[in-house]
Amino acid sequence: MHTEESLTEILASQLSLMTAAAVVLAESQSRVTVFKDLLTADDKASLSAGQRESCEALTSRFARLNDFLVQRVFRTIDRIELIDDTSVIDRIERAEARGLIDSAERWRQLRLLRNEIAHDYLIEAADRVLHAALAASDELLQTVARVHEYVELKGYCSP
Repeated sequence: MHTEESLTEILASQLSLMTAAAVVLAESQSRVTVFKDLLTADDKASLSAGQRESCEALTSRFARLNDFLVQRVFRTIDRIELIDDTSVIDRIERAEARGLIDSAERWRQLRLLRNEIAHDYLIEAADRVLHAALAASDELLQTVARVHEYVELKGYCSP
């Protein structure tokens, strides 16, 4: 069993990792946004190897940050607030109640998108998944900012 102090240390470490993950997601988002018009073209063969790698990096980084927020950060905040670990859906609903996210329903959709990316369910849906991850990246980045504000407001970690 973790003490309150050790949980806040864990959270501080997670916040550092979360911030680093947000920085690289934002970098990927910026790179892909520059050539996003090419992503709608019928002939994607015009994408360079670097552009294709940027697309892959974006979806991977999106999935990792999504997972890190839900499985690590939201869970640690629950533990600090003495809430027993429950389902992912319950964790997401508590994140909405805390104001960390706008909509639990939307985050259920983002978790499904994360699952598609992480498990490569539909190779033929790669274009849709890429567009969805690009469009939703801002939501993850906003959540990172809200988590920082929340833990600072609650006094769980120093800024």
